[in-house]
Amino acid sequence: MAVTYEVVTELVEVEEVPEKLPESPWHNENVRRLEDILRELVSAIPRAAVFRDLYFHHNCKRYAPDLAVVLTGAPPIEKLGAVYRVPEDGPSPDAVIEIAVSPKSLGEALSEKAEFYAGMGVKDYLVVEAFPNKSMKLWTCRIDKEEPLSRTNEARLETLKIVVRAEGQRLRVFDENGQEILSPRDRIAVLEAELEKERQKRQELERRLAELEQRSK
Repeated sequence: MAVTYEVVTELVEVEEVPEKLPESPWHNENVRRLEDILRELVSAIPRAAVFRDLYFHHNCKRYAPDLAVVLTGAPPIEKLGAVYRVPEDGPSPDAVIEIAVSPKSLGEALSEKAEFYAGMGVKDYLVVEAFPNKSMKLWTCRIDKEEPLSRTNEARLETLKIVVRAEGQRLRVFDENGQEILSPRDRIAVLEAELEKERQKRQELERRLAELEQRSK
């Protein structure tokens, strides 16, 4: 008995995406820490998402912000490819954050990137000026209201209801009640520091107890 197999060939169009160049460890560490904090912030919000290094496409242009937050209506990540098309795939990010570690990257973030994000409908825009061995500065604005970017040490992102503060070479993030938002790694570090203090106190008490016992003999 002869068996006939039919071979079906389907042509799939593959979209070409520009490759994003590798960033420095200093840049990646600052992005990772902020990403952890933002994920902690939106974890209880249904259909919210934090995207890192994902290309956003709008009006024939595309950029991949360091961090983008969509608070409502974010598409499931399994349905996204290498490019997030606005509005075809989902809504524009509510907030975008760029970490600039060189004059060149800062210039791009303050000019063509800012113009692109404004046209895409982003509301809050924050640029962290994080040059190595220098105190951090923040550039921020409500980009949807056509506000000019201003340089400061403290920025309020209204859509996320947070305040970002630059202190030396470190960023701290607070909620609307003034409570600091810590990433899981930061919380672990705090607990480890508290445990170390308790260990030192215990050692000191044990030393004093041993001295008293020695004198009482």
